[in-house]
Amino acid sequence: MPHDVFISYSSDDKLTANATCSILEEKKIRCWIAPRDLLPGQEYGEMIVDAIRNAKIVVLIFSSSAQKSKHVKREIERAVSKGKSILTVRIEDTMPVGSMEYALSNEHWLDALTP
Repeated sequence: MPHDVFISYSSDDKLTANATCSILEEKKIRCWIAPRDLLPGQEYGEMIVDAIRNAKIVVLIFSSSAQKSKHVKREIERAVSKGKSILTVRIEDTMPVGSMEYALSNEHWLDALTP
């Protein structure tokens, strides 16, 4: 099924990512989120790249864990390279540094720092 949003997150933030996905899908916004949408027997990296390519937008659940995640950094780099808009939902009072700062410097942010 085609999707509108690719959700990028650290596994430490899985509950928040799943809640975000549920809220968006209740609004009829189709989401792609791992591991739910990974197909058995398919190559993981290829499926991630295809999902990012086919998404209209990437939603990043940003936290200190996301900042440290090599997978999240790769997903965001792929999104930037494919010209995708990235909506960063910051769930901790932390700012991106290094390559994440570079990738997210021109993107829109939403702060969700309180429950």
